[in-house]
Formats: sequence, structure tokens, C-alpha cells
Amino acid sequence: MQAPAETVIEKIVYVVDDDESVRTALTRSLEKRGYTVHCFSSGDSFLQHYIPGQAACLVLDVRMPGISGLDLQEQIVDKYPSLPIIFVTGHGDIPMSVRAMKNGAFEFLEKPYSVDALQEHIELAISRSAVLLEKEQHATDINQRFAKLTARELDVMRLLVAGIANNSNKEIARELDISHRTVDDHRARIMAKMKARSLAELVDMSKICGIHEP
Repeated sequence: MQAPAETVIEKIVYVVDDDESVRTALTRSLEKRGYTVHCFSSGDSFLQHYIPGQAACLVLDVRMPGISGLDLQEQIVDKYPSLPIIFVTGHGDIPMSVRAMKNGAFEFLEKPYSVDALQEHIELAISRSAVLLEKEQHATDINQRFAKLTARELDVMRLLVAGIANNSNKEIARELDISHRTVDDHRARIMAKMKARSLAELVDMSKICGIHEP
């Protein structure tokens, strides 16, 4: 009986650089090392074709005609926070690198750089992307469960998470002017719908949903 084939995880690298020779050289070098490379000559072209939801990283030139690398970074951070950016430039300066890092750049490399060094940063960046995507999916799942709660279940959940140590079912019943048994039923349905294994876990979920009150 044959052993099941191992799943090959695609490692995606986006390259945005207006210099065709740079794009060609990077593509050849990275593809030889097992990466899937997508190249673009401008930030606008990248934004038109980028498909989010996959673990990847972006190797981005700073100075380009049209939208600059730093301006593109601001759009990516806002729209696609799970895509780490590795800046490369042959004309860097301290204010430029400070701005890039403050805006969340994964790394800032000055040309010439070795492909080995770049690969190390790419590996780390793709790993971070995978973690961020997992967190995003987790948050999406929780918010989808949260959206299925009824108005009354939401009332009960708010009181549950607002005072994990103080709000007993009896206190919640008095607060909402409903019976203790009704609170018990709502609480059980909330835990089931949210797939929460404990009240502490429900509190963590409430933070993601934006309803947790200290």
C-alpha cells in the first residue's frame, strides 16, 4: 500500500519593480529555489491582479514611476494586512527606511543584496503571512457565529462577558427582567452557537467581536 503523497505548500512571492532586468533576475533566482513568482512593473498593476487569501510576501521597490513603493505600502497595510512587505532599493535613505518600518514593513534591504539573504527574509515573511491568515480566518469564523445570535442572546452574552466573575445567571435574570431558567437556556445556546468551551473562551471571542467591556 502506497504512503499518501505529502502536500506541497505553494510559496508565493510577488515582485513589484519597474526595472525589467531586476524582475527577470529575481524571477529566475527565486523559481530555482522553489517559489512561485508573480511580477509587476507598477503598483497599480499589482493591485489590479493581486489575489488575497494565500500565504505570500511582496518584494517591493521603493522608487517607481506613478505610485511609489511607500504609497503602495499604505494601501496594502489597509487592505491586505496579512501580506508582509520586503522593501528593496538602490537609493535608500534613513527617513525612507524609518517610514517603511513604522508602517509595518517586514524588512528593508539596500541593493546590492544577496539572494540568500533575501530568501531568509522571504521564508520568515511567508511564515508570518500564514499565521496572520489563520488569525483572520479565525476571526471571520467567530464573527459569523456571532451574527447568528438573537437579540436576547446578545443581551445575555454582553452581561456574561462584562463581568465574568460577578454576573451570575440570577443577576443577569434580574438585569434583563427574565427568569433564571430563561437565562440558563440562553446561556447554553450562546455557548453552543459560539462553539465556546468555557466562559473564559467566550470572553476572548467577545473581544474579537468588539463587544467585550473591561
